[in-house]
Amino acid sequence: MDFSRERVLFYSVDLDELSNIRSEVREFLGEECPDLIKGRIVFCLDEAMTNVIEHGFSGPNDSRIELRMKRNKRNWKFSILDEGVPFDPTKEKSETWKELYESGADGGFGLRSIKKVMIVRYQRLKNPPRNKLTLIHTRDSNDQE
Repeated sequence: MDFSRERVLFYSVDLDELSNIRSEVREFLGEECPDLIKGRIVFCLDEAMTNVIEHGFSGPNDSRIELRMKRNKRNWKFSILDEGVPFDPTKEKSETWKELYESGADGGFGLRSIKKVMIVRYQRLKNPPRNKLTLIHTRDSNDQE
C-alpha cells in the first residue's frame, strides 16, 4: 500500500476523536489541496463522523469506526465503515436551506452541506454487517479558490 495515496485509520465511538480525525484528514490532503477545498472536505468528514457517532450508536461501546482515505489524480475518496444503526443518507430528501430554516428543523443542515460539497454513496455490507458511507470530492474547476 502506498501510504501517500491511501491510509486506513480506526477510531473509537467517541466525539473526542473528532479533533484527531480533522488533523488526519488535513495531513492526508496535504499541500496539494487548496485551503478552501481542504476546509470543505474536513468539514464534511467532521459532520459525517459526528452523525455516525451521535446517531449510529445508542451509547459508548467497544465498536470501532474505520476511515479509509484514498487519492488519485481525479479525486479524494473517503469511506467510513461502522457497525452502527443502518442509515442511508442518499435516500434522505435534502430540503432547501430555506425549508430547513423556516421549519425550525433540528437537523439536516450537515447532511445537506455534505451533499453540496461531495458525492455521497452508501452501501450496507453483509459480512460482517456494516455501514459504508463514501464521500468523494472530484478534482476539477471547483477546486479553484
